[in-house]
Amino acid sequence: MQKKVLQIQMLGGFSMYYGGEAIALNKVGRSKSLRLFQMLLLSLPGGISKSEIMDNLYGWNENVEMANRNKNLNNLIYRLKGQFAALGLPEQDYVEIKGNKCYFKYDLPIRVDTVEFQETIKQAKNLWGGVKRNLYLWKANELYLGELLPANASDMWFFQKSTFFKELYIWSVEELERELEKSRDYKSRLLLYKRAASIYPFENWQLKQMRCNLEMYRYDEALAIYNETVELYAREMGGDVPAKEMQECFEAIELMDENHKRNINNADGWKNMDKAFRLKRNDIEQAIFEKEDPKGAYYCTYPSFVDYCRLVVRAKERNEFSAALMFLTLSHKKSQKVMDLQEQMQLLKEVIGDSLRIGDAFTRYGNRHFILMLVKTKLEFCSSVFQRIEAAYTKRTGKGELWYYADMTQELRRL
Repeated sequence: MQKKVLQIQMLGGFSMYYGGEAIALNKVGRSKSLRLFQMLLLSLPGGISKSEIMDNLYGWNENVEMANRNKNLNNLIYRLKGQFAALGLPEQDYVEIKGNKCYFKYDLPIRVDTVEFQETIKQAKNLWGGVKRNLYLWKANELYLGELLPANASDMWFFQKSTFFKELYIWSVEELERELEKSRDYKSRLLLYKRAASIYPFENWQLKQMRCNLEMYRYDEALAIYNETVELYAREMGGDVPAKEMQECFEAIELMDENHKRNINNADGWKNMDKAFRLKRNDIEQAIFEKEDPKGAYYCTYPSFVDYCRLVVRAKERNEFSAALMFLTLSHKKSQKVMDLQEQMQLLKEVIGDSLRIGDAFTRYGNRHFILMLVKTKLEFCSSVFQRIEAAYTKRTGKGELWYYADMTQELRRL
């Protein structure tokens, strides 16, 4: 009879399966027994010193006697054995102490993703190139599901381990990237970047996605990634998006002929590029002009909103008209215990769009804020605009509390 396999995942989160069924060692993610188990797994096969375990689990204190620390650790090891037995695992010691080191001891078949990931990276590093090396690199990428034990990120011991695994993952991505660029395998590169961006959304992998799409002449796809990224940064980080680098992708791109050949050293090369540009005319028109008659205020990403505001300020130099910026914030009501922030922000976005005029624009800024550009609106009328938004939000069962601050554009020339 085939033995049941104990499978353990630590990359991207912690989970265990025994014989294909999920098991939970402890409901409390930061429990000492669980952390001890994770430390032992991350120290396979060489083991880990008892002092390192005790320093991490109990902290270092010169007033605490070593005998008490040893006693606490021995009791923890005993409890861990009992927890394994309660999960239906074979009864055995599991933790072996030799000298001043602890080892995870097991007789049952076991698969640990961190061990498999490291071994796969090692196999790739032992090869100098070729299909087999690429297969190992792809396998390593599939095994890496995210940061090591994110629940333990505040613990320096686990943070250092997490950094180590992240560096291995980034190395595998960069090695694959080089190979895929050589073979001009654009589709695989897109898959590689998309996966990296899903794991590390704030480390510029979207920029590589955009460049790869542009190399494939997929302008709409590149623009969609740009918009999604600036929306993500505006929502999570208050708009601090690497917009300059992304914009350069579009400004630096050279239109190519249908055979994907660049030839700008002669007149024919320039003619081919101009022809390609003319063929894109319909696509450009569809991108610029809205398909349906516009209604309500125009919602745009933060970088686009900044450009729009700058244009408004410039237009005011030639044509005198009033314009005001309104900063709108969504907060919890004191009487409101539970509120789905994302749901309420989406509702508020719809309300703002319906409540403002067609010439106005607005954008989201961070988790709880919107910025509104109110064209041909005097400062004293902003309170009326706010009251209209607030009434519409309340009517649509808005659960939050709104407040605003407004100022004239001449006071905010440096956007």
